[in-house]
Amino acid sequence: MKIRITTQRRAGLAALVLLVILAGCSRPHEFKGTAYNPVIPAPTLRGVNADGTPFDLTDLQGQVVMIFFGYTSCPDICPLALADMIQVEQQLGDKAEETAVVFVSLDPERDTPERLGAYVKAFDPSFIGVSVAADQLEQVTKDFGVYSNKVVVDPNDSAAGYLIEHTGWTYVIDKQGDLRVIFGGDVPIADRVEDVGYLAGRS
Repeated sequence: MKIRITTQRRAGLAALVLLVILAGCSRPHEFKGTAYNPVIPAPTLRGVNADGTPFDLTDLQGQVVMIFFGYTSCPDICPLALADMIQVEQQLGDKAEETAVVFVSLDPERDTPERLGAYVKAFDPSFIGVSVAADQLEQVTKDFGVYSNKVVVDPNDSAAGYLIEHTGWTYVIDKQGDLRVIFGGDVPIADRVEDVGYLAGRS
């Protein structure tokens, strides 16, 4: 027995299929990193670029910004974090043009703007090194929720004289200037690419 599908029924089926497709497209993105809930505006971040010009985080609105707080004498977590940033940028493809990477020094005593700039650009010429004045740095780290602590070491153990214990989070800010997600060091590169790519694709 043949089942006859009327024109009206065909239209109904087509509408149902369209609704299913639209429902799938409108499904909210589930961040792989730790999402801010609620979303909050990024704190004020001003400092100096490698060339001595002023840096203001608000000037990067319209881009997805990944921020890491560290220092150039860091023996482990900082170079690993910047190496991870390189992979994220590479895997984003064309969407990388919608992003910026900012490395903020926690060691203004040693990290001059020139030294900081040379350090980050050795990883990628597009990376931005920001030096914040010592009397402002404490407020900046407090606003972002960054922990840092200067630890004096035995000269026999390190020629650096001191190390800085600090958190190893990457803060991701959307194009509107809002904090959206944090990546810990254990978040896989593929997950970071998915989250940042989602934000980069939004207007």
